[in-house]
Amino acid sequence: MDEMEALCGRIAIMSCGRVVALGEAAALRAAHAAGHAVLLKLTARTDATDVTDSAKPDVTRLKAALHQKFNCTLRDEHTTMLHYHINETMRYSELFTELERLRAEFPNLLEDYSVTETTLEEVFLSFAKEESHDVPAPVAV
Repeated sequence: MDEMEALCGRIAIMSCGRVVALGEAAALRAAHAAGHAVLLKLTARTDATDVTDSAKPDVTRLKAALHQKFNCTLRDEHTTMLHYHINETMRYSELFTELERLRAEFPNLLEDYSVTETTLEEVFLSFAKEESHDVPAPVAV
């Protein structure tokens, strides 16, 4: 998908033999945004083992706070990393404000974070998932 985005000025997404989306990569991502990916880097512990930190009370509190502030899904978890997907589109200012509040609330746990927007691959996969439910309406070209 990255190569296509770099080489193509306009992109068409087809589903069931019909063009369901057409436009520039940025416009497609904006029109069919599916939230944000948030990667949280946790501080390394001296007593860290190869198992996840989910049993530790501070990590459990952080997870609860994330679920309270955002409509999110935990995608992956490691000893020093949590990967969440925010299931709603929200303003970057609101998202970063809440993440900074979490970092202030958990200063000894939350070392850093990164936020990425919906990728073109996620847009494509959302159309592919819809394909199994119903036949999409064609887009006027």
